Amino acid sequence: MNKEQGLTLIEILVALGIFVMLGSGLVVFLRDGISTWQVGESRRESIERAEAILEPLCADLRSLFSQPDPGPGGGLVEVLLLCDRDGRGRSRLRMVSVLDEEVRNPITRIAGSLTGGLADIDYNNDSMEARLGILRAPGGLCEVSYSMGPEEGSEVLWRGFKSPIGGEGTLFNDVNLAPDVDGTPRRSRPIADGVLHIEWSFWGGDRRRFVAGKVQPPLSFWDSTRGILPMDRQSGIYWDSGSRDDPFDDVFPDTVEVLLVLRPARSAALARLTADIDGSTGDILVDSTAQYPVAPDSYIRIDSEWIRVGRLTSRAFLDCERGMRGTTAVEHSRLQSVVHGSEFRKTVRIPGARDPGWQR
Repeated sequence: MNKEQGLTLIEILVALGIFVMLGSGLVVFLRDGISTWQVGESRRESIERAEAILEPLCADLRSLFSQPDPGPGGGLVEVLLLCDRDGRGRSRLRMVSVLDEEVRNPITRIAGSLTGGLADIDYNNDSMEARLGILRAPGGLCEVSYSMGPEEGSEVLWRGFKSPIGGEGTLFNDVNLAPDVDGTPRRSRPIADGVLHIEWSFWGGDRRRFVAGKVQPPLSFWDSTRGILPMDRQSGIYWDSGSRDDPFDDVFPDTVEVLLVLRPARSAALARLTADIDGSTGDILVDSTAQYPVAPDSYIRIDSEWIRVGRLTSRAFLDCERGMRGTTAVEHSRLQSVVHGSEFRKTVRIPGARDPGWQR
């Protein structure tokens, strides 16, 4: 009789065990691969968003205009670079720049074509005013501002614009950056969302970037006139209220660093507080810190408050410094989200740097 061919029960179980092991390894491999791909895509998206914000901003800085005499027969104009903080403690930047789009933008190209113009190019009904022929000639210069939205905790970056410079509508008057009746800043338009923080740092004048081969800390503010902002005695910067109206002793930086912090991708999981905290709590307990970067100098944001993290565990941020980046330490309730951002820094050399030398 012929013997029947087949597999024993033990052989089948062994084969199934091998297939299960191979399948489990494949699942782990695919899961890790997908996770790595998601991290890479999130980083790529953040880099592209950062470049889209930083490139035009840095172009405005490189176009900074610093000479009070714009040319033959042009007379004197007031040129300013002012970096201060708004009413919520957030950094904002205002400057006079060269209007390089005067012959390319159809609105600026026809501005001033008719006499008696009364309106400025300022993002406010510009197209209609151009059709009516009431826009004033831009004169080759413009005022530019960068500031966060007026509401508490805003993540919208606004760019203000006005040409010609000066006059009642100047961006250097705070009232012209205040919210309009619809709640949006006047003479401004939104250029980016998801901006957790933006800040400018300066070297130049009395604050050199390198001294004896060592990098010196920058200034977090700038007043080209040295007569508008209150004097900061700790900065070591010369200040004289009488210099406000003297255009020939103004100081403009030679180097500016921009710090941009963007909200992570929407798919990134955010930690939540597991207990209420007050304004003095240094150890912050959360449900998980798995998605948060481990770095010696990292920051988190709860509501509108920025916090520097000292150490990181699986469920806590330890040795925290509260109320950083111009914010105030306040109470936060349980289950509040803890946000971390992707930081980008870009350094810009300013062609229009001016240091006439201060006489003390």
